[in-house]
Amino acid sequence: MTDQRLIYADPRDLDTLRAALKDADPENKLCPILMDRIYIQKQAIELLPEIITEHSKGKKVLMVTDITPYYRGKASLKEEIYFLLNQSFEVSWLVLDNHDHVLHAVDEESLKIQEAIRNTKADCIVGIGGGTVTDLCKDASFSVDDEMPLIIVQTALSVNAFSDGISIMLKNGVKSSLPTRYPSVLVIDLDVIEKAPMERNLAGYGDVMATWTAPVDWFLAYKVGMNHTYNDPSCDILRVQNAELLERSAGLAEKDQGTLELLAKVLTLSGLAMGIAGESCPSSGTEHIITHLLDMAADKQNRDVAFHGAQVSIGTIFTAIAWDILLKEFDPKDVDIESCFPSEEEMKPLVYNAFEWIKKETADECWSGYQKKLASWKANKDKFVDLLNNWDSFKEEILKVVASPEHLCEQMHAAGAPTRYCQMTPAIDAKTARWALRDCHLYRNRFTLSDLLFYLGWWNEEFIERLIRRAEELDAGL
Repeated sequence: MTDQRLIYADPRDLDTLRAALKDADPENKLCPILMDRIYIQKQAIELLPEIITEHSKGKKVLMVTDITPYYRGKASLKEEIYFLLNQSFEVSWLVLDNHDHVLHAVDEESLKIQEAIRNTKADCIVGIGGGTVTDLCKDASFSVDDEMPLIIVQTALSVNAFSDGISIMLKNGVKSSLPTRYPSVLVIDLDVIEKAPMERNLAGYGDVMATWTAPVDWFLAYKVGMNHTYNDPSCDILRVQNAELLERSAGLAEKDQGTLELLAKVLTLSGLAMGIAGESCPSSGTEHIITHLLDMAADKQNRDVAFHGAQVSIGTIFTAIAWDILLKEFDPKDVDIESCFPSEEEMKPLVYNAFEWIKKETADECWSGYQKKLASWKANKDKFVDLLNNWDSFKEEILKVVASPEHLCEQMHAAGAPTRYCQMTPAIDAKTARWALRDCHLYRNRFTLSDLLFYLGWWNEEFIERLIRRAEELDAGL
């Protein structure tokens, strides 16, 4: 029986969670949670002076924000925090602002923070904002001094990046998950969350929708020998409470305080799951790879990037449909095993055709990752054969945890969340969406459902159009 301390884990009680993980992991394969505290409560902002005093050895604080305005009541949240901290500390305020007024997680911005840390001789960093500010603060402080106290004030329930030790950075046009560090303390003030734009909180809801597909992709990769980190505890801390959140989706449309608090908990647990696993697989599969391609296209097309989590939720719908088709229609007896292992000569042109339009360096980097994936796929041929021979038992395991696309769409509509790419801000055109769906499997060295379907000969233009038609029937998709 699954440990109740895991399935009902509260991120505000890290000691109990750590104890449960230790009992579930006698071989010490899981990664430690390198955070001191997580606050999810009303009026949490008032605790910041006390938190900094407890964690910092000095009085010099570097406060990092972007230009996005946030409020708690009618007051500017950032100015309120600045004046609050200035009463007890020497505060330097760094505002990050890309030339197009949209902040991206790129080395240039991280270097600005690193320079400010050194110039101000900061003893502590306080990052205030969304996932991009958080990823940049994690990357910059990790580069300068990974033991420096890093306190993150979350301004909306937009992504799960706040509670993990990974930074998603854009390098050579490619989105990459880099190991950096955890925040020392995460502060989620529910008064701030309730005042945040609803589309930002719904983006976080969209991000945790990946919990219905990403762990299944992760389990698949494990079964075919393409991943060796799969573990049950990283999934256990998400499934039950995320199922409760899904059933309470309508509460988000009503801005119900209890539902927002549950979303804050589940989103935080989603980040912790990635940290425990030591990679993003518990919360990132095919649906995220599609999203990364859409972000790469946005950079090339000089358009703003739509909310990450909102894009993820639509990718989740397509991935759930793909799983549904596979589980209902696949017969392992029909597989020609030898045809499932293409050569590098066959695959290299596909990778370059998919990504060279962004830039050659992007295609080079994608091919470098894909070569490793292809080599590993061939080396684990026997595991693929085992999967085919034991398909019924694998299918039985998957059916226990996968959610139907119909139910996902029903609940997303109840929450008021977008279910179509044309509903994004800015809208994503159908041509770009089709490209991201078709070529997502060529992007990186991570095995997901889209890879299996491609090697089986299913993931092609005809299959993508089938996914789109099925999504259309659910008032979703393009």
